[in-house]
Amino acid sequence: MKRNKIVFWICITIFGIIFFEIVSYMKESIIISELNNMYKDINILESKIALYYLDYGNLPIKQDRKIEFKGKSINPNDNDIYYEIDLSKIENLSLFYGNKNLGINDIYIINEQSHTVYYYRGCEYNNKIIYTRQIPYEYVEIDIY
Repeated sequence: MKRNKIVFWICITIFGIIFFEIVSYMKESIIISELNNMYKDINILESKIALYYLDYGNLPIKQDRKIEFKGKSINPNDNDIYYEIDLSKIENLSLFYGNKNLGINDIYIINEQSHTVYYYRGCEYNNKIIYTRQIPYEYVEIDIY
């Protein structure tokens, strides 16, 4: 009888460890999936905004919605002016985020100068909030005549 209890508790412990590993793996997968969805959205927005800019000569933004984003930018070419992107001005757009379904911060913004797109709410990964694609931006000095 005593031997059966020991075997039972060993099996329960092994099952608990396996269950914990599966749950932690699933949690990490969800976080990575959210981050990848944000990256996909930003890629789509950057290409659609570039086409919009070529067609109309301005950005698809809400003029009355300047956004405070100072200190979160990773592009050294950004100025201090960020606008909310007006998604209704862009045709054939299907995004995971940015429709304010997750709150008022669930929006995409763009820098006026560099045209870098940021997800204002951000996605958390490795205890860090990520707002845009993690690419190595370099400062570009432009001579204005």
